[in-house]
Amino acid sequence: MKKCKPNSTWLKTKIRFYNSTATAFSILIITTYLLIMGCSDLESDLTVASGSSTEMNPTSVNFKKNKPMSKKCITTGQEITDRHQAYVAAFVTEDINQLYNDFWTPDFHEFVPNFDKNRDEMLDQMIFFYENGGELYSYDLESLERYVYNNVVYDIGAYDNPGKAINGTPFVINGYYFLRWKKGNDHLWHVDRGVAGPRGNSIPVNHTTDEGAVICFGNHVNDHNKGNDAINQDVISQRFDEYMQALATGDADKAYKFYTQDFRLLGLGLDLDRDELYVHYRQFFETGSVVSSDDRLHDRFIHGNVAFDIGQSDKTVIKDGVQSLEKSNYVIRWEKGQDGVWRIDRIMDLLRL
Repeated sequence: MKKCKPNSTWLKTKIRFYNSTATAFSILIITTYLLIMGCSDLESDLTVASGSSTEMNPTSVNFKKNKPMSKKCITTGQEITDRHQAYVAAFVTEDINQLYNDFWTPDFHEFVPNFDKNRDEMLDQMIFFYENGGELYSYDLESLERYVYNNVVYDIGAYDNPGKAINGTPFVINGYYFLRWKKGNDHLWHVDRGVAGPRGNSIPVNHTTDEGAVICFGNHVNDHNKGNDAINQDVISQRFDEYMQALATGDADKAYKFYTQDFRLLGLGLDLDRDELYVHYRQFFETGSVVSSDDRLHDRFIHGNVAFDIGQSDKTVIKDGVQSLEKSNYVIRWEKGQDGVWRIDRIMDLLRL
């Protein structure tokens, strides 16, 4: 699997934590933290290597081995690290004006278990949290992967966030996070999207300070093939529908073919590669089924042969004869192989209440 250690943050928390008396503050903190842990739009002159292909994942490459980090890429990584540290400091020092004016883009939107909010709504949320005695003490993060596309960067990671709720109750949030950063006209990195959800205590975090390598894509990514974005939009949507149909019919073998070789899924108590997810679904379909799935796409960002989806899902499932509704915020990273087929490279399936 492709693994890096840049920066970022994500939520790792038990479901019952959000259902406790700390619900109001947990919402704020979850949102806060996930915004804090990320990267920004990075520029890179490093092109994607196309050497080591596989039948299942023609575009899958071990970037660390196939291509050394360019000076420009390393410089960008340091810019993100510095920016991220300032972002965290703004949360800890309760500098709401700086968060609103210097870090969140006008189009900023955040998705966490209890809500999804734009920049103005997040401002109100943070004011409420801080004015009612809430505190954020620190953030311990592990950035797992960072994808750089010119002036946009996507960061995936995990974090632990201790603090105090508005009712005085101490807490520790353990989560996964996804952040989309953009480089503004002021040449600074700003948070454009954030998604966070509970990680579960069974998945530990290797606390670090954004020291890992980044995965850089060449400047051509945003420029070439831009005319194909509309076509790719439709094709990806169709592929998503076909994937969900495979799950609805209980066909784990068919679903498996949708994953890249180094596929990875992150969720509550889950960190699975494609083989592990295959076993997971095989076991689930022995006694369970997906009755229906209401999936709502919020954003799709296409960068050449890679795309990122952000959305929400309501799945009705039956397990051991018991029907339940599973609600989540999701992030899907798609890769287009050399065979022209779009496959799923990453899934973040994060609890939504």
